[in-house]
Amino acid sequence: MPISGLVVTFRSSVMEHSDTIKAIGDIPEIELGDAAGSKLAIMIDSATKRRDQQIWNTLQQLPGVTDLAVAMVAFDGELPIGSNPDDEKTNGKNDRTRDQS
Repeated sequence: MPISGLVVTFRSSVMEHSDTIKAIGDIPEIELGDAAGSKLAIMIDSATKRRDQQIWNTLQQLPGVTDLAVAMVAFDGELPIGSNPDDEKTNGKNDRTRDQS
């Protein structure tokens, strides 16, 4: 399940693109974040990589959108390149700093 943190850049102030922001917010997999100047932070949590790509393509076609910048991409259930699968089994269990309430 891909999870993407993106920054959407508009050609002018975010406030001037309320219809486009509404269209972005209407996509069920998107959560709107903070906006400043011509930039809007969003998070996409889609079921498949294919759906993730469809959403990205849709965003790029929206009026006023000039750029999509990737802030973070993660794939739920997939280990990062170079990680050891055995580490996943005990990750955090023996780390006392994580277990403090």
